Amino acid sequence: MKVLKQTMKVLEQTMKVIEQTEYRLRLREQPLFFWLGGGVLCLCSVFLLSTLPFAKIECQRQTLPYECVATTPFFVIQRRVKIPLSVLRQAKLEDYIDSEGDRMYSIVLEAGADSIPLGMHSSDGDSRAAIVQQINQFLSNPNQMQLSTNVDNPWLIQMVVGVIFLVGVMGVSLIVFAPALTLDLNRSSGTFTIYHGYFFPRTKQELRLQDIKEVAIEELVDSNGDRFYRVVMHLTSGETVPLRQYYSSGYDSKKKLANLLRQFLYLPPL
Repeated sequence: MKVLKQTMKVLEQTMKVIEQTEYRLRLREQPLFFWLGGGVLCLCSVFLLSTLPFAKIECQRQTLPYECVATTPFFVIQRRVKIPLSVLRQAKLEDYIDSEGDRMYSIVLEAGADSIPLGMHSSDGDSRAAIVQQINQFLSNPNQMQLSTNVDNPWLIQMVVGVIFLVGVMGVSLIVFAPALTLDLNRSSGTFTIYHGYFFPRTKQELRLQDIKEVAIEELVDSNGDRFYRVVMHLTSGETVPLRQYYSSGYDSKKKLANLLRQFLYLPPL
């Protein structure tokens, strides 16, 4: 937990000074936490898709060479294993207990001295046993010309791929629509412009510098006693304009930002 809080603190201190002169101050807060989260989701989705097998086996005695072909797509890569019927002895069902105490089943093809796993491990032993029976019946019946069967449930695989795809979309969305904050204080125009958004700026709010009475830090304490902060503008009209609508941890970064703004507005430091 301590390491996580330190990491969050580093990620929050991302306010970058783009331009700082007597007449203009431009700042940008990079949403590194959202970019990091989006990147992790994207990488996870790609990794899961690349390791998710969907196996199918096809056997034939119609044309030479007589063989079985086990096909396992991995994302954009397709792995094909050709096994001559002359060396394929049998299919067998193997089981084991996983780390959670569940019994899992897998299909293994015995081809000569090799044992070739086929498809994913599954808790559905009956479906795996049925496929093993189909393969062994084909091997024992020379009059059966062909066999084609899906080892893994295609609908289940498609559902899993769909979920992983959504995770990837969420990751991309976090990166593209990350809530970056850009501040532009300009003495020449007498304006303070607040931009929310990065790749696609979504909102723009403009204040007059002469209307800003105070730059302060608001504090929020949640039910667990944790403290969160945000920087706000107090206007001469009595209105309060927060730079962000939400509160976040990291008082030092908020104080640093507030003092940069106060210095430009000729206000004493906090």
